[in-house]
Order: sequence, then structure tokens, then C-alpha cells
Amino acid sequence: MPVRGGTIINISGNTPVDDPTYRYKMPAVFGKIEGSGNGIKTAIPNISDVALSLHRAPGEVNKFFGCELGAQTTYNEDTDRAIVNGAHNDAVLQKLIHRYVEGFVLCPNCGLPETDYKIKNAIIWHKCAACGAKEMVDQGHKLCNYILAQDKKNKKDKKGKDKKDKKNKGKGKDDSDEEKKKSKKDKKKDKKKDKKKDKKGDADLDDDDDDDDKAYLKEAIFGKKEDDPNFIPSDDEETSVASEAGVDDEGAMQLAIDGTKKYLADNPDASAGDIVELVTNQQMASALKAHDKIQILARAAITPQFFKEKQIEKYGGAMEAIANGNTIIERHLIAALELLCIEKPKNFAVMLKQCYDEDVLQEETILEWADQGRSEYTLEKVDEETRAALRGEAEPVIVWLQEADSDDSDSD
Repeated sequence: MPVRGGTIINISGNTPVDDPTYRYKMPAVFGKIEGSGNGIKTAIPNISDVALSLHRAPGEVNKFFGCELGAQTTYNEDTDRAIVNGAHNDAVLQKLIHRYVEGFVLCPNCGLPETDYKIKNAIIWHKCAACGAKEMVDQGHKLCNYILAQDKKNKKDKKGKDKKDKKNKGKGKDDSDEEKKKSKKDKKKDKKKDKKKDKKGDADLDDDDDDDDKAYLKEAIFGKKEDDPNFIPSDDEETSVASEAGVDDEGAMQLAIDGTKKYLADNPDASAGDIVELVTNQQMASALKAHDKIQILARAAITPQFFKEKQIEKYGGAMEAIANGNTIIERHLIAALELLCIEKPKNFAVMLKQCYDEDVLQEETILEWADQGRSEYTLEKVDEETRAALRGEAEPVIVWLQEADSDDSDSD
């Protein structure tokens, strides 16, 4: 009996997954036959829903039908209309989807649909966010030509957009320079006034504290000559800020964090792969979303002692494997760093810069975060005032990235 739209099934390859508790789901694909004679064709109304559940592009999924059926296909991104020439019933289409999942979605190592493509030297690899494995896709399949062509097109489009944005940014720079300078001066004056008020209200503050903090922050971000014990929390502050501030999900999330903390404490020499596997198991056992893995690891691994103990450097490989260049996951990581710095906002810029140095965060992601206010990624515990303060602390890193980007543009 053919499956119809609205039916939700387990994501599986050629081997069915009958477990009703299996958390990877997708809508069953269905077609709508149109026309007659030589003009008969099959439309796929729910192509985008199917593709979204598999974390793939609708055009790619539709192209797979064409490769397997030897039929011409078209996909219009504006209208979200997918067409496969010829008449094809739902059972045939669903069988092909399982075949597609087997070859282009499931991780060959762990069998989970947690892969993204990594393309290098015209070779397509599966990079699995669940187990960290990197396995080659069947390069002999015709769909690979389409994937490579789309990757080339996307890179070209992105390069063109970046150049256009930089050009437009350059045009308006001269006109707004004077206003920006005035705005910065006003902000500096306001900050100085606020600091003077704070100093008057606290007899224990030293007049040179602000200058010391700025000097330390600059050294910690862009090159530190020697440790400053005044900034790094003392040994009796080992408790994680995440635990002190609380987390959004006091149940499942905290259990996963605690389990990861215990593992890291018991296995100080664990490899990045072992850590990724452990965090993935914690995430799945707690029925959390895939992107929560980065939150679990960050909150478990990074403490107020992060700088002295080089925690980001130590766990950077595992965090990079989980983030895997995915902007959404990287934004969730920044959200976790915000939470970790509620009590000590000055730590935030250092964490941000270290994550960038360890290739855990991309420049584009950091600048995107900087341009936004509160967003869907911001955790509930981080209120607007705190978020604004963290953004202010991150200013040296943001300016540095923007200037570096500007220098690259000038050299081109």
C-alpha cells in the first residue's frame, strides 16, 4: 500500500528501522502525477519537507530521482516546485529515498543521519557530527557531479556577494566616518562618567583597576606576556558558572552536562574523538537536539579557570569536530559562552578569541553575532543588559576581525 503525505516514518536506508522510539524522523515522500502522453510528469509537493528532515537541499534530492530513474528533473527554488518526468508512484519514490539516505545521508561508520558534506579536491566526504568519522561518498554515482557543480556555484555566489558587500561598505565609509567618530566619543564619555560614579560608590576600588583590566584583556586576547592573578579566578572558584547561573533545562541538559564533566575529570587524556562520542551519547540519552552537543561540551569543559588551565585549547579539537563549520552550531556555542560569562563578562572576549584561534568559531559567525541583538540563540538566563555588556567586552575582538578583513580586501 503506497504511503501518502502526512505520514511520518523513521529515517532509514536500505535496512528498515522499526524502533518506534527512534528519534530521526522524516515525512514519507509522495508524488502527484500530472499531464498525459509524452508530457506526463510527477510533481513532488513535499520535496522541501523531505530534504529538510535529511539536512540536504531539495534540488539534490530531486536530482537523485532523475539519476536513478533515467529521467529529466527540474526544481524551481522560488516556487519550491520539483518535477520528475514520467509517471512514478509513491512506493517507487519512497524506495528511492531510502536508497538516497543509504548512500548520501547515513554515516557509513555509525549509521546515523548526522552527516554533512566535506568537499576537497573534487572528492566528497561524509563528516559525521555524531561519531566524528570522515568517510568517502560513492564517487561513481552520477549525483556526485551535481553535488560538485552546486558546491562550485555556491562558492562562486558567496565570493561575489562578499565582494559586493565590501564594495558597498567602502562606498559609505567616508560619508559616515565623522558620525561614527562622534558616536564613539560620546560613548567613551558616558562610560567614563559611569566608571567615576562606580568608583565613588565603592571605597575598596583602586583608581588603576580599569586600566589594569584593559591591559590584561588586551594581552590575554592578542598575546599575553605573563599571568595576572588579579583577573584569573582563585582556586576556590572552581565551580562552573553555568552551574551557578543555572541552565535552561534543569533536567535533561544538566544531567548531560554533569555526565560529561565526570567523564572529563576521570579521563583527562581522552582524545577528541572519544569526547565527541561521549557527548553524543549524553545528548541522545537525554533526548536533546543535535545542536545541543556543543552546549553540553562547552558548559562541562569550560570553567572560570579556562585561561590558566588552557581548557579551550585542550578541548578545541572536540568542539571543532562538533561545530564542523556549521554556523547554527557555532551560534549555539557563542550562546553557551555568554552564559558562562554572566558573572565575569571580561572573560567573554578572551573565550571568543581563543575559540577563533582554535578554528572552533568562524570570523563570519562572530561578526554576525556582533551585528545582532538578542536572537533565538540567546539563552533565557542572559538578559538584554548582560548581553549588551558582553557585546561591549567583545569590541576589541570585533574591531580586530573587521580590520583584518579590511586589510585582506585592500590586498586584493
